[in-house]
Amino acid sequence: MPEHLKMELFLSEVFSFPTILFTIPLIVLMLFWLLAFAGLVDIEIFDIEVDAESDADSSLGGWLETFGLNGVPLSIALTLVDIYAFAFTYLARKYLTPLFDGIVSATALGFIIAMFAVIVALPIAALSCKPLRKIFHTHEAVSKKDLNGVICTVTTQTVTESFGQAAADDGMVYTVRANTPNDLCKGSRIVLLEYSTEDDSYIVASEAEVMAMSSTNL
Repeated sequence: MPEHLKMELFLSEVFSFPTILFTIPLIVLMLFWLLAFAGLVDIEIFDIEVDAESDADSSLGGWLETFGLNGVPLSIALTLVDIYAFAFTYLARKYLTPLFDGIVSATALGFIIAMFAVIVALPIAALSCKPLRKIFHTHEAVSKKDLNGVICTVTTQTVTESFGQAAADDGMVYTVRANTPNDLCKGSRIVLLEYSTEDDSYIVASEAEVMAMSSTNL
């Protein structure tokens, strides 16, 4: 079969019901990850939005723990579930649907496949989350206020009063904020100055600025 026909057949499959239920979210998530890799959005952006309502946060956290999807950013958990559900739905539609042709309506069979796709995807995604928890593990024994003075590297393109992320040398990732205008950009070395409980972030300044201030005080 010519390559262009294979591609057309593939696109027809992924944009047909029920596969399309997971194709569209997967496209959105891939766009999100492209922006995240470019440093334009925080990978924990969905977690921050959930934190705005404590009741919702508690409820969602309970569900994530029940399915074994806790311990990693919500964006990662959602991506894993959607990838596995998409793969199962695509294969089921391609190989199982013809077996039930004329026995069960296409719509009914599609809904059944979609439900089973989620049921199958959840435990597989939970297994995939286990090794990732070490990366995002938070050491609660250390107070966040005790981290003042830690030197980090900016991982987003900018740092403003409402946006910014940085990583410490030990791999820990922090949400950071700074007054604007400033010269902070991706790769800038900064110092955590003050922890804000309001949005779980740190007020920061460039390493050079802090060093200059220290020299002045001496």
